[in-house]
Amino acid sequence: MRKSHSLVLALTSLAITIATPTLSQSRSPNPDRQGNYFSNDAPIKGTAQSPLMRGALWQVTTPQLNCRSDATADSPIIRQFKLAEVLQADVGRGGADEVLLNAKDKNGNPWMRVRSMSGKNYNCYVRANRRYLQPYSSKQQNLSLI
Repeated sequence: MRKSHSLVLALTSLAITIATPTLSQSRSPNPDRQGNYFSNDAPIKGTAQSPLMRGALWQVTTPQLNCRSDATADSPIIRQFKLAEVLQADVGRGGADEVLLNAKDKNGNPWMRVRSMSGKNYNCYVRANRRYLQPYSSKQQNLSLI
């Protein structure tokens, strides 16, 4: 009886130790091996007027990032963003909840529809890859808030 009680306590203690760091960490998207972000969700959210959903904030990591009219590399360029500019993922609606998955081109590469931090719609897509974007962190500096 005493051994089983000690075993239960030991297992409970182990479970709490393993689970506690997971509960305290904020979720941050992880790119796949090629650097692709298939989800547009990230810890820090922007603002948007109803009925829009608040989208995650992303920061440009390349000197110049093209934003295209569709989720393909051969679509016309609508606008360009500069290094360190912060963008908000344009979260779509699907069924009863927001859509946090990025569109994919014919090669399976993800493209993120973006808008400004305040929710202004740009009607364009950027390539969702760590070469071009990273989840925004409030600790980052030299930001251009657009």
